[in-house]
Amino acid sequence: MAGLGRELAGALAGTDVVPRLVAELPEPEWRIGPLTVVVGKTQARLRYAREPVGTARADATAIAAAWRKALDRLRARSRAPEELLPQLADAYKRALARHGARDRARLVDVRAELAGYTKAQFAWDLARLRRERRLTVGGCRVEIAIATGHATAQRSRVVWIEDDAGSGAWYETFRLIPEETHE
Repeated sequence: MAGLGRELAGALAGTDVVPRLVAELPEPEWRIGPLTVVVGKTQARLRYAREPVGTARADATAIAAAWRKALDRLRARSRAPEELLPQLADAYKRALARHGARDRARLVDVRAELAGYTKAQFAWDLARLRRERRLTVGGCRVEIAIATGHATAQRSRVVWIEDDAGSGAWYETFRLIPEETHE
């Protein structure tokens, strides 16, 4: 594994990204910036927020090229906060109405109301909102609640949102809370 790590570091020269081995079994998994790469015998699988974002041959040069391509794609398809926040508010209202909920919508239902959003891209954009501290829209604060109990056992009901360090948590619900005004 040390050999692949050196080769990855060389292939990523000039990026300020240092590959870090995070698991060896069942297959080696490397953290490379915001993505992880699971390296099999012949193929590497790139993931963001535990969702697939690309594949490559299992060699450092191919992995580095696929890594750049996947990051470029996530960045290019990212919706700016001023575009995304009103869309989230509208999707939240539709999800509440569709599922007869009062004030909390499942995060996956909100995503389903937004056209053309993969789970990885949705997680990328939610992490961007948090990173840029853009969590208000229309006089309301965005609350994304962490999944508890058995909710995480059903991956179809939750979304993994990463932080800049590469860790994160499963989140389950979304709601908008009116901001308090202080007069």
